[in-house]
Amino acid sequence: MKKVSFIGTLWLIGLLLIILLSNGVATAGDIENMVANPDFDQGTTGWNLGCLADGAAGALSVEKVKPAVGGAMGDCLYAKIDGVGNDAWEPEIHSPSFEVKNGKVYTVSFWAKTEKGSARTIGVKFEQLDTWVGPSQKFDLTDEWTEYHFSPTMTMGSPPAVVIHIQFDFMKDDVWFDHFRVYQGEYVAEDISPKQAIEPIGKQGATWGSIKSK
Repeated sequence: MKKVSFIGTLWLIGLLLIILLSNGVATAGDIENMVANPDFDQGTTGWNLGCLADGAAGALSVEKVKPAVGGAMGDCLYAKIDGVGNDAWEPEIHSPSFEVKNGKVYTVSFWAKTEKGSARTIGVKFEQLDTWVGPSQKFDLTDEWTEYHFSPTMTMGSPPAVVIHIQFDFMKDDVWFDHFRVYQGEYVAEDISPKQAIEPIGKQGATWGSIKSK
């Protein structure tokens, strides 16, 4: 009986250690992405491209582009900045909408790159529809596929719904986007590494290899 009790005690201690060590530690597989069509597998469905208000200036042509060479997975979104307006948000892109809770931490992450030899800044914001308020951050992009993210505490809640707002800050350098994630909680890394992007011919295609994870 003592031997059985001793083994049972060790088993319980081991179980408690596992629970304590894993408590609060999320993995990429645990995350439920709140953004619909995050990889543009359905083209630009759900995304609001341009978002120019009445009288606003700026011009943006956005295309879903396929990889320039075979062997790569998935598509990405190519944003060609044809003109800018009087405000940093002219023009802009909005993600499909989702709901957030006031006072909770949420993360947005995405992959992006600029055209070859270019570096530029974009603004990314959790923007509440109708009021246009929400936490934001600037990101400095390069011509290499890189993942960018931030995890602010929400200063507003839903309704109304919220979108990921992207603005181009008066710069005309073009941008490629892919693999958006939005979820409640701090940033959780994924075990993915993009292949070096193939320089598109006439800016009509780009590839990032294994970054597409289903």
